[in-house]
Amino acid sequence: MSGPEATVEHLLVIDDSETIHNDFRKIFATPAPQDELLALDAALFGETPPPRKPAPTYQLSCASGGLEGLQLVHQAKQRGITFGAAFVDMRMPPGWDGVQTIERLWQVDPDLQVVVCTAYSDQSWTEIAERIGRTDKLLVLKKPFDDIEAIQLATSLCEKRRLLRGHRQNLDDLKQVVASQKSKLDSAHHDAEVLIASIPSILICLDRNGCVTCWNPRAESTFDIPADDAIGKAMTELPIAWTGGTRLQDFHSGQMSKAPEQGEIQFVDRHGRKRTLDVRISPLSQTASGATLWVATDVTRQRFIQDQLDQSRRLESVGQLAAGVAHEINTPMQYIGDNVRYVAKTMDRLSRLLELLPALADETVSDAQWIQLRHSIDQAGDAQKIRSSLEQIPDALADSIQGVQAVTKIVAAMKEFSHPGTGKTTKLCLNHVLRSTITVARNEWKYVADLETDLEDNLPAIDGLPSELNQAFLNIIVNASHAIGDRIDRREIAKGKISIATRSLDDSVEVTIADNGGGIPDEARKRVFEPFFTTKAVGKGTGQGLAVAHSVIVQKHRGKLWFDVQEGTGTTFTIQIPRVSLVAQTPPWLSEVTLPATFSESIGVRP
Repeated sequence: MSGPEATVEHLLVIDDSETIHNDFRKIFATPAPQDELLALDAALFGETPPPRKPAPTYQLSCASGGLEGLQLVHQAKQRGITFGAAFVDMRMPPGWDGVQTIERLWQVDPDLQVVVCTAYSDQSWTEIAERIGRTDKLLVLKKPFDDIEAIQLATSLCEKRRLLRGHRQNLDDLKQVVASQKSKLDSAHHDAEVLIASIPSILICLDRNGCVTCWNPRAESTFDIPADDAIGKAMTELPIAWTGGTRLQDFHSGQMSKAPEQGEIQFVDRHGRKRTLDVRISPLSQTASGATLWVATDVTRQRFIQDQLDQSRRLESVGQLAAGVAHEINTPMQYIGDNVRYVAKTMDRLSRLLELLPALADETVSDAQWIQLRHSIDQAGDAQKIRSSLEQIPDALADSIQGVQAVTKIVAAMKEFSHPGTGKTTKLCLNHVLRSTITVARNEWKYVADLETDLEDNLPAIDGLPSELNQAFLNIIVNASHAIGDRIDRREIAKGKISIATRSLDDSVEVTIADNGGGIPDEARKRVFEPFFTTKAVGKGTGQGLAVAHSVIVQKHRGKLWFDVQEGTGTTFTIQIPRVSLVAQTPPWLSEVTLPATFSESIGVRP
């Protein structure tokens, strides 16, 4: 098998002596007999050594003076040939000397490796360096020199020239790769800028100090702040009128956990309108850099529509209960009217009696006239009736007052239930909320169940949304009433029972609503909190009741809602609401936080 081919190296000799030319030809004409030596090794030691790289062969070009040598370099360059090294004599009268020749050679081939051949009487290295400058491309060979010195210099300098040429080629290739990658990076950067500009959400990047590093066009239009005015400034320094308790001056990215956080913040725009942003803040990397990305969406219109929808849902519930509420109001109003008419009739009789009193007290009235008046009173019987009526008037008035109080209670409950709410949490007592809900829903449960309450005295107040909690409790109570009603229709029971209890826990308040409506079917238990899911007949239920209750309790109040089923007996819903709103415990730069329910909460499994 043939080995690698030997390389050909070109050498240039510039000397005014033809004898020197012949000496160099003898030195570089015959290559070392490596093949013969390898064969001898194999014969002596019985094994073939690994093939070695063959020694290079040299092709000499000789010139008698500097000008001729320069012409050879020009001609070689035109043919695409480069000299690995040049041996240049220092003294070549009458033309250029060695230094002058080298200076001109480097003008044509800056990478040419040069060996200055000089006698001891010629210029010293210091003198040569002062004229040419110190460089690694120049070596000095003192005359007379050995053959091995010339071969070593030629081999080393040619290899150096080859490595330098390879390095230059690699560098050029690397520059092309860098240029190509830079072009791709510029294109990707441009595409990213176009993408960011086209995203309908607000994109804001903050460094670890809370200063803005990215501010996209949607942020510019939303806050009416140009990117040039925002980038480089802290978020707290920007002229944004935050509201709703948002305190961005306390914000620092170092306070954030590595997990993304989401919430809602509000601000007032330059037109004086309050706007709501749904913000998701995420760390840009898992390292400790502290940089964060804000992705915000203007949900002002959505929240307005949601509030209107919630109000419509409450009014829809009021409409569905209107007939029952009207009946509840009509009953006390009826006996109030009867009592008032009874009192009015009694007052009429008393008025007629009082008209006779002046005549009875008149001393000028004769005895016959007085007897006639007394006889008239006895015949009318008003006196006896008035006596009985006066005894019954206090009871009639008490009943009327009680009826007025009942009507007032119902009206107050309806007013509280249908109030649109402010969207802000207030201090409230769940006992009061439950009593109002029970009053409003009375006509739903009183015909099918007995409702018992065990409300803890001095129940601590909580931070909550009263109208939303009214809606949630109402939906659960109505569902219990319907379940009991279905069981009565199947003649399984004569009348059901609903039990409502409250108690205080360490950091929350618990409400339980139990019924004996037969329980929730096993196949429906995982879906009871899904919107629009219902097991009721078409037209009887919308499937929104328990979904709304879950949204109010779990998402809006950050509480817990689950149920326990006694198969064939009934269901107990358990509600736990924190005493202190978790909104106040979130990072201070958020005014409200709405987190998704966990899977266990969403299917109603006890945590």
